[in-house]
Amino acid sequence: MAEDLNWAIGGEAGDGIDSTGKIFAQALSRAGRHVFTSKDFASRIRGGYTAYKIRTSVDEVQSVVDRLDILVALTQRTIDENLDELHEGSAIIYDGERSWEANIPEEMTAVDVPLKSLAEEAGGAIMRNVVALGAACEITGFDVAYLDESLEKRFGGKGSKIVENNKAAARLGQEYVQENYDLSHLEYDLETTDADYVLLNGDEAIGMGALAAGCRFYAGYPITPATNVMEYLTGRIEEYGGHVVQAEDELSAINMALGAARAGARSMTATSGPGIDLMAETFGLVATSETPLVIVDVMRSGPSTGMPTKQEQGDLNMTLYGGHGEIPRFVVAPTTISECFWKTVEAFNYAEKYQTPVYLVADLALAVTEQTFPPEAFDMDDVEIDRGKLVDDDEVDEWLDSQGRFRAHAITDDGVSPRAIPGTIDGAHMSTGLEHDELGRRTEDQDERVQQVDKRNRKVETAKEREEWDYREFGNADADNLVVSWGSNEGALVEALDYLEEDGIDVRVISVPYIFPRPDLTEEIEASEETIVVECNATGQFADVIEHDALTRVKRINKYTGVRFKADELAAEITEKLTEEVSAQ
Repeated sequence: MAEDLNWAIGGEAGDGIDSTGKIFAQALSRAGRHVFTSKDFASRIRGGYTAYKIRTSVDEVQSVVDRLDILVALTQRTIDENLDELHEGSAIIYDGERSWEANIPEEMTAVDVPLKSLAEEAGGAIMRNVVALGAACEITGFDVAYLDESLEKRFGGKGSKIVENNKAAARLGQEYVQENYDLSHLEYDLETTDADYVLLNGDEAIGMGALAAGCRFYAGYPITPATNVMEYLTGRIEEYGGHVVQAEDELSAINMALGAARAGARSMTATSGPGIDLMAETFGLVATSETPLVIVDVMRSGPSTGMPTKQEQGDLNMTLYGGHGEIPRFVVAPTTISECFWKTVEAFNYAEKYQTPVYLVADLALAVTEQTFPPEAFDMDDVEIDRGKLVDDDEVDEWLDSQGRFRAHAITDDGVSPRAIPGTIDGAHMSTGLEHDELGRRTEDQDERVQQVDKRNRKVETAKEREEWDYREFGNADADNLVVSWGSNEGALVEALDYLEEDGIDVRVISVPYIFPRPDLTEEIEASEETIVVECNATGQFADVIEHDALTRVKRINKYTGVRFKADELAAEITEKLTEEVSAQ
């Protein structure tokens, strides 16, 4: 009996896979179980294989693994796609009344349930997936009543009759398996607890962090996998006096956000790689006009349209170096779903303290994955707001020139100028994308040009001195082997440590959430016999950065299949890399 249970449902896009998986995930979390989900979906509305996987345990889980215990298969492809993860104790739920004949390996338990017929008995064929959930509850020893609250949340807006029909459908599925199968040999029995958990994904955590940070304006254009940030904020930000605007394209979105930020609102936009490309010109204007703005890049497979619904960390170079000219910026990359919340708060503070654009870089694996957290993981009392050098009517005088004009781009020792929002008495000023003097007036004077460029770059140097650009560390700090990662790979790496420990391999893991400015890992790398950098791209973009900083070669584990790392997979690859000769790099 495994300590955790892995469940999945798969079929065609448009079969309600995502909503079914979320109903079960919510039910498990409400039963006091930890949940970690993974999605595989096609870039189309209908057709193409799609799946939703749940890993659940009474202990914390933060990665997927190569094992499936219960599979709800709505198509034969679902079985074929998951054969390598199924095992002798796996149970496969399918509908034998459908036109396809399930080809299931003999060593696995086939559970033929008339999903459509039972759903029609409950009130409609559309509820066949809920019937399958009821069947899964019986197989795993999970009380079907735990589904009720999730069904009420999902279908409550459609009326009480729809809710009751779905509850009946779940119970019909549970009863059918109970009456027609003896599955005691599977020995699944999902333990429940009294724990109270919050279930959310990375996009939702970013939206929640934005609200907590005081964001009051969001402009965006729908794009996978960033759209859920806008969906989360819509209807919520208005409760705090804010607004969400769906722009006609990404260029409009960033320009609207820039305008709101100039007006004094904490402002944000979110997009994915193609949108970041389109926003690059305005990104330079944001930096030159010294406007605080948070830009979220939820990465996906590229280039061009690439694979919109697949995982990749290929935009790092774009966020670090993108844009014409030399543009000071911050790049922050959350490493977990909970960090999506906290790093969003930090991003808004950095933007205003240093009056510069901040890239908040997530990826599809973080964006669409749901995970459970205790409510105290998001303690609003710990949220701190720092608006930097925002001056009021009483403070503005010290920043006026001899003629009483506000010096919005004043040369300062730390590179940060005073900031006055519209309505501040004597704070009226202009800003332009052209090079400008302290008053914001265009200039081509050589001395003023050098002063302004140096001033803007000095903000980053000041931040390096004042802020803690640290990293998260796991494993044995004294181990000879070092593994470095960034972004969403942290969870899989942390769980990979258990596999490595079983094989007697000692590893120190460093997970870096700050890409620029970033911690200097030279000392840590020099203290290690082997250093491996793990990331989801083909060329090793972060490994290049590490080698540049430390002036030494590192080994690389790169994955660019469109699928996230798994814990057991990473453990195997790390083991292989540690035996690889340096000359093979």
